[in-house]
Amino acid sequence: MRVSDKPLKAGFHSAFWFGLGYFGIGVFWVGSAFIARGAAFIPVMPPMVLGLAALLALFWALAGAAFVKANLKPVWSLVGFISLFMIAEFARGHAFGGLPWNLPGYIFPAGGTLSQGASLWTIYGQTLIVFLISGILGVLFVSRKRVLPAVIMVGALTWLYGFGAYRLSNAELGVQNNIKLRIVSVPFDQADKFDPEKSVDIVNQFINESVQDTPNDRPFEGALNEVTHIIWPEGAVSGLAMDNEYLLSVIGYELASRLQGPLPVWLLNSLRTEQRPNPVGGEPIDDYYNSSVAVTFDNLGVPAIAGYNDKARLVPFGEFIPFGKWMEAKNVPVISTSLLSISPAKKKTLAQFPGLPLGSPQICYEVVFPGFTPKSYEGQSAAYILNQSNDAWFGKSWGPAQHANIAQYRAIEEGLPLIRAASNGVSAVIDPYGRILAQTDNSQPSHIDVELPTPVSNVINSRQMIFFLFLINFLISLLCVTLGRAHQRVAII
Repeated sequence: MRVSDKPLKAGFHSAFWFGLGYFGIGVFWVGSAFIARGAAFIPVMPPMVLGLAALLALFWALAGAAFVKANLKPVWSLVGFISLFMIAEFARGHAFGGLPWNLPGYIFPAGGTLSQGASLWTIYGQTLIVFLISGILGVLFVSRKRVLPAVIMVGALTWLYGFGAYRLSNAELGVQNNIKLRIVSVPFDQADKFDPEKSVDIVNQFINESVQDTPNDRPFEGALNEVTHIIWPEGAVSGLAMDNEYLLSVIGYELASRLQGPLPVWLLNSLRTEQRPNPVGGEPIDDYYNSSVAVTFDNLGVPAIAGYNDKARLVPFGEFIPFGKWMEAKNVPVISTSLLSISPAKKKTLAQFPGLPLGSPQICYEVVFPGFTPKSYEGQSAAYILNQSNDAWFGKSWGPAQHANIAQYRAIEEGLPLIRAASNGVSAVIDPYGRILAQTDNSQPSHIDVELPTPVSNVINSRQMIFFLFLINFLISLLCVTLGRAHQRVAII
């Protein structure tokens, strides 16, 4: 090794280029959204995708520069490395709205033995373990004192595995009474949603699959008269579906013609609109929201909107334009909708949809945020998470698998079952341990009829734990800088 003439710059660049590779591989699928949107969007794809990866890598670069600037003694270096990069990940997940996509802790597959630690310390605790192991591996390569670091690494992994094995071996699953969910899946290309004829055909396939009654050789199919709720993913219907009286009437008629007695509640995803006064006068202003919507039907199939829950965390450039007025003046279009911009809910709340216990709808992007589930409503807690997503934007990349793994971690953290309906992604029922109990067949129109698992109680308060972990790492980093600084510059490759 040699001592760099510019150690701060070296630390910044080393962490940045490593982070750029890590995040570039992790988010390259974003380019599929530009391709699906049309030829006009393709030229801006490379700089947007590369820019996103670079923005995420910047957090690691700053941590790398801070680590070098601290100039810690060898005994303090490992602790300082972990705490500074953990602070970088907290910042990445929260600053300017945050994007905690592919935190290093997700390397442990959700639902597996090693993932169960998230029930104690969330995905950020899992990330802490990954940084610990990474730091120790670095020590093992450069230090002659290898016994203690190796013991710590093996001990951490052994404990994590032992806890996970114990938790899963004692897992108890119950089901909510009188609830049978039908999750519907129809494969389609996102580009087809911009063709009116193909878009209508996709909706018709969803309707047809929703009202299937006769079991066949496909697994998890059952009798329609046992179904209490039909769930469609985000992207199944475009635009203001909850205002589309014809669509609502068609599915109501199809259900009423096949069933006697109470008809299932239909849970779909739709844009909705509200008007507000124009502050400068003139025509009222239309605000648009991305919503999970519950539709009920009487015995004749007449529909009624029974409830909705608006999305609070929106996708930048997909659902809203950052620095909106300036960007709109430059005619920068959004990717996922022809509308200019969608408004976020002022506050994320729990939802009481008919026939279901209190739940937490988390639309697409919202499920990637740890601690996002509201804790209570009038003294009651959520009994499930509903994640309606449109993963067709990801194309045939590994984006849908990443998204599903991230969503499964929310079930582990919150101790809640997760009902997931994802266009061209993993549509499944996931138990509170992050395990997939049943999922649809993405190769053809399909559905699963599943019961809703009950929550488990042996989990922490995820929001409080995230704050606690941040505070501990912040204090440790201050301690390192105060007590652990070396008198001479350490060697930097």
